[in-house]
Amino acid sequence: MLTLDFSRFARTSSACLFAFFSALCANHTLYAEEEKGETIFVSPDTPAEDAAPAPSPRTVQIRRGEPVPVSNRLADPKPGDAPKPGPVATTDAAAEQKGYYLPEDAAIEIALLNNLGLKLARLNDRAADINVRVAWAEFYPTFRTGLTHSNSRASGQNAGDGTTTLSGGIAQRTPWGTDLDFALAESRSKFDTDTATGSMSFNVRQPLWRGMGTDVNLAGVRTARINRLISRGGLDLQTQQLIFNVRTAYSDIISQIQSREVNRQAVRSAKTFLELSDAREKAGQVTKLDVFNADVQLRNRELDLLQTERALENAYDRLKVLMDIDLTELIRVDAPTIDFGDKGDPDVKRELRSDEVTGTVVLVSSKDDKPVGEPKVLFQAIHFDEGVILKEALDNRIQLLNARRDLAIQKLQTVSAKNGLGHQIDLVGGLDRTNAGRSIVEGDNGREVQGWNAGLQATFPWGKIRDRATYERALLDLQAAEINLKQVRTSVQSEVREIMRNLRELEKALMVEGRRVEAAKRSVEAAQISFDRGLKDSFDVIRAEDDLLRAKTQFITRKLAYAVRIAELETVVGKPTGRVDLTGQSVGGLIDVKLPDSVKERGLPKLQPDPEPRPEDDPFNNSREYRKDYKPNRSSPVQVDVPAK
Repeated sequence: MLTLDFSRFARTSSACLFAFFSALCANHTLYAEEEKGETIFVSPDTPAEDAAPAPSPRTVQIRRGEPVPVSNRLADPKPGDAPKPGPVATTDAAAEQKGYYLPEDAAIEIALLNNLGLKLARLNDRAADINVRVAWAEFYPTFRTGLTHSNSRASGQNAGDGTTTLSGGIAQRTPWGTDLDFALAESRSKFDTDTATGSMSFNVRQPLWRGMGTDVNLAGVRTARINRLISRGGLDLQTQQLIFNVRTAYSDIISQIQSREVNRQAVRSAKTFLELSDAREKAGQVTKLDVFNADVQLRNRELDLLQTERALENAYDRLKVLMDIDLTELIRVDAPTIDFGDKGDPDVKRELRSDEVTGTVVLVSSKDDKPVGEPKVLFQAIHFDEGVILKEALDNRIQLLNARRDLAIQKLQTVSAKNGLGHQIDLVGGLDRTNAGRSIVEGDNGREVQGWNAGLQATFPWGKIRDRATYERALLDLQAAEINLKQVRTSVQSEVREIMRNLRELEKALMVEGRRVEAAKRSVEAAQISFDRGLKDSFDVIRAEDDLLRAKTQFITRKLAYAVRIAELETVVGKPTGRVDLTGQSVGGLIDVKLPDSVKERGLPKLQPDPEPRPEDDPFNNSREYRKDYKPNRSSPVQVDVPAK
């Protein structure tokens, strides 16, 4: 018969349980750098054959100053592979082989280089350059030439030699509205010049009212130029948004990793609590109900861990999609772990303190009421001057700048529409010369005829109803552009005020969450002591542990939200990235990408594969669907679908 000394067992189990309850967010493969106040995480997915010997299966020693990133989950093992052992110690060199190490700055640069949405925006920006050239093409000269042979034959007669005519000319429109045209032609029935006849002409048309001046004729070029600047601004805006999305996805991965470590430690603690409850039930100290409660708690913690793993994998995929790298590619990110102070030397008191004046949450260690080391900062708020932020946003926001450019374009359209209210009165003139019996390039043979003409031509549409309607619509569009500019400005100011309120709210919430974590830590300690003394049942311990788990998870979630809001503040301010030439003085579609030297040395991660070629890609493939049309039977009556009664 097994006899237990329960008093010694209770003391031992309490100490073990406190050890397992400590640092729910800290992994069993963590090594804390006390000097820097940060923790470095090594993925527990590292296989045993890559591991180096370690003092303990729950610790790993890493050289100080060398951060080791964390990798996402490994792919499923191949059939027949032996199962890998559990978490073991590893080295930084071994961890480097478990995936592509990807710091945040490298992720941003790779995304700027490969993101598909940004590539489409770059193509559209190139199209804006093309539109400028098209607008200028209206004022480039147009050349024309032709060679024609004509002949006729009467019935019963020979056709003869016929006539061959060579013609040519050039036409051009100037920015002042002037139309110039020069034409020449020569016809011959034989190769000698005796049968040659020719003509040369030069004509000019200059509008005197409608269509006169550069304000009207260069409106298309000016509009294309402004649209090019709008396109450049839009490209920089999408660059800003992509950088924000990458930072958000990266922060989400870190948050999920930290939450995963919290849940992993919670699972280990639940397992220990179940084992202790089972041992106490065998000793007659607790009931079967306590064991059942501990088992349910373990299953719930395992479910939470599974959900966190799923969220982590989704976060990795979102980041990979932004960078257009293969979804099966393993990547590792920097993931510092949050130390909530529920682990370490039991003689050292570790307390979370929130300072609302400075906006900080720190972990303070003390022994015998004397501070031990420097406080560790878990959160540090960043304070901004709302007036300065608003001024920068109004000066830098591309949406506001593009709204002003839209207004400028609409003013050009209004000027053109107003010019259309004038009547079409043109000054015309021309010179012409005809010759016979010689080529047009030879001297005068006495048979040359020269002429000239000059005059005015006018067109007066009845009531000019269409032109007046065009001008009225342009005035309405101009008012709409002015209203839109004011709307955008108000929206920018509103976004600045909202983001500042959100930051203040999240700062306050994190101060509260820090206190909640500290209160939950003390509640767990009190509940465990009461449970060991038989004053409370397992329900109270489980409830206290759940409260601590929720408090830690909520702190991590709030901290992620704050980091996302800080990144969003950059997009709200809208300061140009400096990666796009906003002056429009370079080729469109260019983005300055600065890959880190480490990425250049290692090369880019594996990119997402291109779609496999299929016959449907070829418009000239031999499929029946691409080559033939459906031919209905015209002899059959038309079938009309009638709803059933």
